[in-house]
Amino acid sequence: MSFLRNAWYVAGWSGDLGTAPRRIRVLGEWIALFRLADGTAAAIGDRCPHRFASLGDGKLVGDSLQCPYHGLRFDRDGRCVHNPHGDGSVPAGSGVRSYPLVERHGALWIWTGEPGRADPAAIPDFARFDDPALAVSRGYLKVTAPYELVTDNLLDLSHAAFLHPFLASPDAADRTRTGVRQEGNTVWSQLWIEREPVTPLFRLVWDHPDDQAEMRSHMRWTAPSSLYLDVGMTPDGIDPDDSPALPSAHLLTPETEGSTHYFWMVGRNRGQADAAIGERIHAGIARAFAEEDEPMIARVAENMDGADFWSLRPMILAGDAAAVRARRILAQMIRAEGATPATPDATRIPAIEGTQHGHHRN
Repeated sequence: MSFLRNAWYVAGWSGDLGTAPRRIRVLGEWIALFRLADGTAAAIGDRCPHRFASLGDGKLVGDSLQCPYHGLRFDRDGRCVHNPHGDGSVPAGSGVRSYPLVERHGALWIWTGEPGRADPAAIPDFARFDDPALAVSRGYLKVTAPYELVTDNLLDLSHAAFLHPFLASPDAADRTRTGVRQEGNTVWSQLWIEREPVTPLFRLVWDHPDDQAEMRSHMRWTAPSSLYLDVGMTPDGIDPDDSPALPSAHLLTPETEGSTHYFWMVGRNRGQADAAIGERIHAGIARAFAEEDEPMIARVAENMDGADFWSLRPMILAGDAAAVRARRILAQMIRAEGATPATPDATRIPAIEGTQHGHHRN
């Protein structure tokens, strides 16, 4: 598997990076994260060039990160700025790589490609979660599977009726319409469920006498792996913008070829000041991800046994349209970046459109 390197990925939540350094593996590379004295976040290569200790296990001395093994210090640009041994001279080539890092929407966004191409304007838009009218909680999950399989799961909204009793009713498939649209390299997977009984999740924020409503679940995918879910339930005669909504963000960062950092956040526009409601929503969603999605995706990866996705000739169903488009776009972007040549399997990715009630829509 190849990665798209000239792209923004999430390396952590801003609130989790305090005065102590941290380390994380992104696209196979170990990276040390730390804050300068003024609070600015920085990212440099984690492996000390001396004896290969982890700088992320070190400590801050002023604005420098000190290696825990022999005390060498490195600044935010990766330069070795202090050698406590001998005459104190710093050997040539003693630096480590530095990475562009931007804090936005409560997350640490890192660029692993060519530094000169790191444009903060290209960070996907999650401004919805900056709205003070929305109460937001954040979580994290390690998934033992390639990140594209997690993307497939998130763009396939129909699976909720079978895998997630907290999120959808078991007969929802019979009342579901689906669609897909593409805007440049952004893909939307759209799903509407008619006459949906208020789900256990939405019961926590429901403030209407009706016991059923139209449910929308519209997932936006931005390459390579940032997803936004607009989900809400709208009673008859009510404007969707005035109805209960629980939008969520799903920010996937490849750790290695076979593992994924899954950063997620969920907001609510009801009961914002009620901490107990927030805790129940957070716990229910975290449970769905950790106890239902993750084991399923991990088993899929195990069954694939390292094979290329398209080489296994997967059956393509109606709800797969968005995921197929996302895979096609990502493969094209990686090839354009020069990471990998086109393969016969990649060229046979099917082109399918949106669907309604399981039928192809022209």
